[in-house]
Amino acid sequence: MEETGQPKASPALRRVQTLLGIGVYAAIALPYLRRTHGLERLRRGQHYLFACNHVSLLDTVLLGGLAWRHGRLPILVLGDKKVWHASWIKRALSSRIGFLLERGKLNPRRIRELHAFGRSSSEFDLIVFPEGTRGDGIHVGECQPGLYYVAQEAGVPIVPVFIENMQFVSTKTGRFHPFAGLRKVEVHYGEPIEPATYLALARNEFTEFVRQQISALRPTQAAEHLSPALHRG
Repeated sequence: MEETGQPKASPALRRVQTLLGIGVYAAIALPYLRRTHGLERLRRGQHYLFACNHVSLLDTVLLGGLAWRHGRLPILVLGDKKVWHASWIKRALSSRIGFLLERGKLNPRRIRELHAFGRSSSEFDLIVFPEGTRGDGIHVGECQPGLYYVAQEAGVPIVPVFIENMQFVSTKTGRFHPFAGLRKVEVHYGEPIEPATYLALARNEFTEFVRQQISALRPTQAAEHLSPALHRG
């Protein structure tokens, strides 16, 4: 898929993503996914910008399978060209779902590319991993400023997403664990954040706001906010 221009959701692309979605749902979601939370919050016919924590390259595969299962194709995923061009299978997959950029400092060209990705919300659900690198599956790192430029151009509701327990299946530095993570992964979709809530925020405020929204979906984080009365037996 073209990395610098604005992609188009052609019928052929939709068919390819459907076939990929079926395959990855069977290969990843069925054995490793325990449940999803919050999908009922999403409206049919509305495109969203999904901002997700990042643990493994399988995050993208899992979300693609869920997008097929819940009728949210086509999708477009913002990714690192170096990472997704590291092997033929990664290149093949990313050519159908990825909008790839070379990682580096913001500059006018990079901002134009981020804007082009954001405008693709007219035809795609967009998926970004705003931490910019893969984490430990527990903590949510600082969001990179590129998300701000994407959101400003997209102007669609942002959905924070937290993938729980993916670190038992795969991580950035560890190998794939085919059995340790069976039926342990859960995906938490937060309440959509309307443009009126975030468009007026300054860049630093916006990225921290999104980080907090993703982090708040962690089950341990949610438990910390329970009323003290609920902790008493």
